[in-house]
Formats: sequence, structure tokens, C-alpha cells
Amino acid sequence: MDEFERTRADWDDIKAFVAAAQAGSFGAAARRLRTSQPTVTRRIDDLETRLGARLFDRGIRGVTLTRVGELVYDRALTMQQASVDIERLVLNNDQPDAGEVRIAAPEGVAGYVLGVEVAEFMRENPAIRLSLDCGGLADSPVDAHADLSIQLTDGGSPDIVATPLATLHYALFASRDYLDTYGAPTRLEAAAGHRFIYHAAQIRDRWGARTAAFLELAAPALVLNSSTAMLHAIQRGAGIGAIPTAIVSLAPDLVMLDIPPLASAPLWLCQHRDSVKNPRVMRVCDWLVSAFDARDRPWFRKEFIHPREFSTWSWPAVSARA
Repeated sequence: MDEFERTRADWDDIKAFVAAAQAGSFGAAARRLRTSQPTVTRRIDDLETRLGARLFDRGIRGVTLTRVGELVYDRALTMQQASVDIERLVLNNDQPDAGEVRIAAPEGVAGYVLGVEVAEFMRENPAIRLSLDCGGLADSPVDAHADLSIQLTDGGSPDIVATPLATLHYALFASRDYLDTYGAPTRLEAAAGHRFIYHAAQIRDRWGARTAAFLELAAPALVLNSSTAMLHAIQRGAGIGAIPTAIVSLAPDLVMLDIPPLASAPLWLCQHRDSVKNPRVMRVCDWLVSAFDARDRPWFRKEFIHPREFSTWSWPAVSARA
């Protein structure tokens, strides 16, 4: 085997490398690539052996790129984007109204909005196959694997088209049983003394000084990174937590504390500029925009609407105990 054959990287190894660099762990990369973690680990080990360099620093919390890895990543992104461009070119000219559309979204948004709305879209668009990646954090950037991404940033790149989708209003919630047992604080300072449930993906530096101070005082009794687990824990009386008021539309048993919202955050629909004219991607875009239509769903408006008022809107008909 000559020197070129020894160092030439396999394309599947490159894809595994890029996925791991973007996801921050081999396990998350495996889920993104729909393969197993041992396969991703083996491919990256093979790539490092071929190149004769260590590309990742491995740790308990995941992996980070080494200095050499960062240099390789820049080149690998160019290779990956070229591959995606070829794939999209063929699909767009072959079956523009049919095929797969890949969506990346935070778990809570995917589960409590898209999962509720998707059945009707599938009935009306049987030729479109949706792939929904719920593993990314709220700030995950659009990558070559996703045609569309729902996130809390606008992408920050001229190659990304970002459309404002909704506004999430974060407020403190608890179950009625918890408040009956431990009392209902009416001041943020008093709430800091309660059992606090904290979602690790919530970005503290986006929130105001008063909210940031509260988060410093409220030592979490439970830290997690799952919106589903957080909702269930709060519903069953584990403590109080800051969650988007939108969840009350599906969980009307939650009680918002008599404390103003902690923060509001815009939600963006992002896509690569080269997919803007793709008919099936645009059809999915239209569906996503309708799923967050603030005219029917007041919890997504820019201005804060108290959950007690949700029942005056027709979708869905709920009543909130506040």
C-alpha cells in the first residue's frame, strides 16, 4: 500500500467525523447518522489512524476538537456541503414534489408542537417523507444533514435564510398539589427558596439581570436536559420550573406562579439558501409556519398572553388553573 492509499480517508469516516464534531458526542452523532455508537467510534478511530493525528479530545461529557481536528473540520465541511449539493441537485430535478425533508428541532418543540400537528400534514402530503431529529439543543446550528432547523438563533450566516417563527415566554410553573403543600410564592426572591427544576439547555446569558440573579440563588434540586422529563416532574409535584407558557396549551393542569415571565425568546425557522426554491421543502416550511401561527395560538405571540386567557381561543380549547 503506497502513502496515498494509507492516508486517503473514507467518505463515511468523514461523515462520522463531521457529525461527531457538530453533535459533541459519538452517541449523538450515531443517532444523527442512524447508526450505532460503536460504528461511529470505529470510523473516527480509522480516520485518526489514516491521518496519523488525534482529532478529538474525549471526555466524560463528550468530545471536543483538537487543534488539528479544527483544521480538518473546516475542510470536511466543504466536502460534505459539496456532497449535499449534488444530492439536492439530483432530487430537485428528479422528483421536486416528493422525497425526504429533514427537520432538526429541540425535543420540546418537536414533541409538543410538531408531534401534535404532523398527522394532518402526512395525510395531505403522502409523497413527502419527514425525518425529525429531536436530539439537538436549542442552539444547534443548521448543518448539512438538516433541510430545516427550528432554533433559538437565526443561524448567523449569509448562507442561512432565517424566518421568525414564534416567541417563547418562559415563566415559573408548578403543580396545584405542590403549591397547596408548600405555598405559592408571589415574588421571584421567595421562589428561590423552593425546590427548583432546571433545564440544562436554557441559556442564562440571554435572560435579564433579575432572572440571572434568581437562577444563581435558586440552587437546582433537579437538573435535566429533557423537556418531556421536566414537564412530567413538575406535573407530579417535584418542584417549580421555568418552562414556555406554550406547554400549558397541552398541559392545562400546570399552574403559572403569580410572577411575571422570566424571559422571552424568539424561535427561528432556518434553512440553507440553496433549498429555498425546493417545492417539497417549501411545502414543509409552510406547514411549520402554520403550526406556530400566533393568530390561533396566542402562546406564540410576541406579547405575553397569560395562560388563563388561552381558553378564549379555539385551538385547542383548554382551561388553565392560574
